[in-house]
Amino acid sequence: MSAFSRLWRRAPLWRWSLYGSVGFLGLAALYPTPFMLRHAPWLAHVPGTTAPASPSSGGSPPSSDAQQSGAAQQPGNSPDRVAAPSMNASFVGSVPFNGHTLPLPAGTWHPVLTGQVGPGGVQLFNILARTDRGVVTGVIIARTTTRPLPADATAGLDDTCHDDRNFAARVMSDGQNGVRECWSVAESTGSANELITTAFQRLHTFGFPVSPLYVTAVWLRATTTKDGSTDVNAVDTLLAPVRPGSTELIAPLAVWTKTELPNAPLAQNFVRGTTKWMTNWVGVLREGMTHGLISGTVPDELARDPAAP
Repeated sequence: MSAFSRLWRRAPLWRWSLYGSVGFLGLAALYPTPFMLRHAPWLAHVPGTTAPASPSSGGSPPSSDAQQSGAAQQPGNSPDRVAAPSMNASFVGSVPFNGHTLPLPAGTWHPVLTGQVGPGGVQLFNILARTDRGVVTGVIIARTTTRPLPADATAGLDDTCHDDRNFAARVMSDGQNGVRECWSVAESTGSANELITTAFQRLHTFGFPVSPLYVTAVWLRATTTKDGSTDVNAVDTLLAPVRPGSTELIAPLAVWTKTELPNAPLAQNFVRGTTKWMTNWVGVLREGMTHGLISGTVPDELARDPAAP
C-alpha cells in the first residue's frame, strides 16, 4: 500500500479538506472577486459572473451589442435606454462620445453605465470609474444633448456655479454671446439622481470600495441656437481625497466644508490642487466636447489630477 493510500485511509480530516478545496475552487470560478478578474479576465465569461441588471432596468437589452456587454433597457413604459457595459473594458486618454471626444484624466477608466434618457432620448450620458489598488479614485459623469433643448428646459442650468458652498467657481461666459460656460469645485457625499445612484450600486456589486466623500469638479457649457433652443454639454469629475489603496479620507469628513477647510491643511491642499487642475482642464474638456481633440491626445501634465494613481 502506498503512502498516499495509507494517508487517505487514516486521515479523514485531510481527505475532507481535499473535497472542500475542489468545491471552493468551483465557487471562486463562478463568483470571482475583482482581484481575480483583474488577473484572470477570462473568468468574466464563466456563467454566473455577468453583472445583474440595474434596479431601474427591466432586464431586456436595447441591442445585440449591448446584450453582449451586459446592457439593460428600461421597462416598456419608459423611453430611457440604460446599458451596463462590461467593466473589464478600459480606456486611457479619451473615449468617443456623441460624435465628439470625452477627455479622460490620468489613469485607466472603466465604463459603469451609459445610455440615452429623457423625452425622445434627448440626453446621452456616460459614467466611468477609475480604480487604484481596487479602490475607486475617480468617477466621471458626462452628459450631452442629441438635439437642442427648449429655453424653459435650461433655466437655472448653471446654478451650480453660483452656489455659495462651492470651494471655487468661475463663470467663463455669461450668455451674452449665446454661450453660458462655467465650472465649479465643491464637495459631494451623495446624489439624488437615480442614474448616479445606480452607477455607485453597480460599483458596490462588483466589490469596488468607494470614498465616503468626493471633491467634485463640474464643467458646463450651454450654446443657444438661432431659434432660442440650447445645446448642452456637461462633465462632472468626482475625485476621491483618500489615502492610497484605502477609502480612508486624508482629513476627517467634517472638515470638507468651505468654512472648516482652512483648519485642515491636507484637505485644503487637495482642494487647491483640484482647483488648479480644473483651471487648465476645462480647456481640454471644451475642445474635446465641442470639436474633438485637435491633437488627438491629452497632455500628461494636464491630465494628472490630485487623485490620480
